[in-house]
Amino acid sequence: MNKLDQRRTPFIDCIKKYVKKDVVPFDVPGHHMGNIDNKATRLLGKKLYRLDINAPIGTDNLAKPKGPLLQSERLLAEATNADDAFFLINGTSSGIIAMILTAVKAGEKIILPRNVHKSIINALVLSGAIPVFVMPEIDNDLEIANQPSVEEFKKAILKHPSAKAVFVINPTYFGSVSDLKSIVNIAHEHNMAVLVDEAHGAHYYFHAKNSPITAMDAMADMSSVSIHKTAGSLTQTSALLLKGKMFSRYDVQKSLNIINTTSPSMILMASLDGARSFMATKGKQAQERVYELAEYAKEEINKIPGFIVEDKKHFLEHGSFDYDQSKLVIGLDKLDIDGFQLYYEIKKDYDIQLELAETYAVLCIFAIGTKKEHVDKLVFALKELSKKHYHSNITYIDHHFDSSFPFMLLRPRVAFHADGKIAKIDNCFGMISKEMVMIYPPGIPLIIPGEVWTKELIDRVKFYKSSGITILSNYPDGFEIVDVEKWKKYSMYSKRLMEYQETRKTTPSNDGYKLPFEGDKHKATVVLIPYRKDTWRNNASFAQQNYKEVILAIAKHEKVIVGIHPSIYARVAPTYKNIKNVELLKIRYNDSWARDNMGIYLTNGKNIRGVDFRFNAWGGEVDGLYSNYHDDDKLTSIFDKKYKIQDYRLPSFVFEGGSIAFDGKGTAIVTEACLLSKGRNPTLRKEEIEETLKEYLSLEKIIWVPHGIYMDETNEHIDNMVAFVKPGVLVMAWTNDE
Repeated sequence: MNKLDQRRTPFIDCIKKYVKKDVVPFDVPGHHMGNIDNKATRLLGKKLYRLDINAPIGTDNLAKPKGPLLQSERLLAEATNADDAFFLINGTSSGIIAMILTAVKAGEKIILPRNVHKSIINALVLSGAIPVFVMPEIDNDLEIANQPSVEEFKKAILKHPSAKAVFVINPTYFGSVSDLKSIVNIAHEHNMAVLVDEAHGAHYYFHAKNSPITAMDAMADMSSVSIHKTAGSLTQTSALLLKGKMFSRYDVQKSLNIINTTSPSMILMASLDGARSFMATKGKQAQERVYELAEYAKEEINKIPGFIVEDKKHFLEHGSFDYDQSKLVIGLDKLDIDGFQLYYEIKKDYDIQLELAETYAVLCIFAIGTKKEHVDKLVFALKELSKKHYHSNITYIDHHFDSSFPFMLLRPRVAFHADGKIAKIDNCFGMISKEMVMIYPPGIPLIIPGEVWTKELIDRVKFYKSSGITILSNYPDGFEIVDVEKWKKYSMYSKRLMEYQETRKTTPSNDGYKLPFEGDKHKATVVLIPYRKDTWRNNASFAQQNYKEVILAIAKHEKVIVGIHPSIYARVAPTYKNIKNVELLKIRYNDSWARDNMGIYLTNGKNIRGVDFRFNAWGGEVDGLYSNYHDDDKLTSIFDKKYKIQDYRLPSFVFEGGSIAFDGKGTAIVTEACLLSKGRNPTLRKEEIEETLKEYLSLEKIIWVPHGIYMDETNEHIDNMVAFVKPGVLVMAWTNDE
């Protein structure tokens, strides 16, 4: 296939041709090719206004390009190693929203770093997608978030097999780069799309030698790229790149047409065409010069007391796989001002505009428009500021960056549409946010819709405000929170919020609670005495005697809590009195299968917490063994309350302890016949059931076996066929009888 001539600019050429004609404009825009006079025309020039045309006949249509615009998009696709490309005139944000709308439907999951740009959160609200956040590595020296590790992405992918997409930042605002190729490979192995935010990586496509890998070279499915940030087009112009067969051009165009204006600027699109042509033909040399200037700046600034340019070595030591050397991160040392104060002072006194500030660092963006004289002025200003603010005897207080993010109680879309009210910052504690709150730049949300305000976050917001940093929120005099008194659906979430406010309890996986090996030392064993006449022969007398023998055997080694139904308590309880290690509990239950109708208990190595699944007698109305199972279903809640055990309640997930075998090291075995039976969780897919078990039992791997023992009345529980005797070693029961 012949390569396209990257010197060509089809869209620019068609506009030039159009404006050369003596067109009589009776269309919009109403300035009619600059036939007005105002301050803007005098500032920008009438030539620019003359190029601001609509021209449905003679140019092309952004919503359905088929002429010169399509030709220019194809040139961009070839230049970036993409299969298809789309011009964006609403910024990379519009591309990000379109990617997520294309890849993830309402109620489906997307895996993404928590330190994402606000546009991704907007996309979650619009799409209804469910975020699964992976935590980035934290650089406590600079107080910034870098990239999540490949291992963190892999864990999330394995834990959430139903997720439709994985979202990656390439690079972060500060230049931290992940192992994108490995992440793509793992995601594709699990049939997940990979979407990439390359807002700060457009220049990678035009300089392979010193630049990190691009999304398209890594075989990601889509990427949204800010051409304007580092490749020379006008502000808010970007590109959406598409690769592979997972999505078609028509899928993406359909999503873009929801977001795009129907009156796109020809000037903006022309700037994309021009930037692509320049970078494709001369970008390598231009970008080499950028890296040279960045290296020169680093060498000069590192000579100045009080400033340290953090280089690639620093970022590799703090969780990055690679680093973008065109991002100049200047760390502060022994100065009597912080990064925010420096950011304002260098602009006020030296007219130098830095990109952004953090407490212990400032960021400079080097790009193809950077000149040596710019660098020299920066170096001079920093020397002057060093003379003024550097003190060799200053010792910074040991600091630890609060890298935690708030607990997400509601999906962003649910919170966004809930009833709300405005609250002062001090009244936000423990409340559910209805909005994004962030400092800008960089535009990474401190809290998003659906997350719960914490004291630590309130203190951070107060600090940023006192430092003069711009806080972006929806209202000037407060922050929008969910009005729990007005919102009708709040009752569905009130208990969980109350528990979080009191205990900071989220999910076992998040809180560090795991399933121990069943052979580990117990605090106690719980036994329920049988009593049902329709289940046990001879009024359960034989069964009760057998149970007692088991209880006495266990009591030699550990405590046994013996649950006795009120209907038999007076008769049975005396037979257990004065037995060492036996504690009696009068409690209601429907049958004696404690392994199934009671909760599952986890530990963090110190404390115990329960998981309260629903119980419906092995199938409920479909094929349950009895219909009056409601006392069974309440067992865990009553038991945990009596023994002051905190628990995690799943109000609509049916599960029994006998349906799982586990090794205490994160691996479990289950049967499809049981967990996928119609009487348990018929609305959930296999992947969703697996995700619930991984989240609430802190499992890493679940082995699905098609069947248990044939015609077993529990829908083929695993526990009467397989048990772990130690991690990696099983005891099994089977029959050769065919």
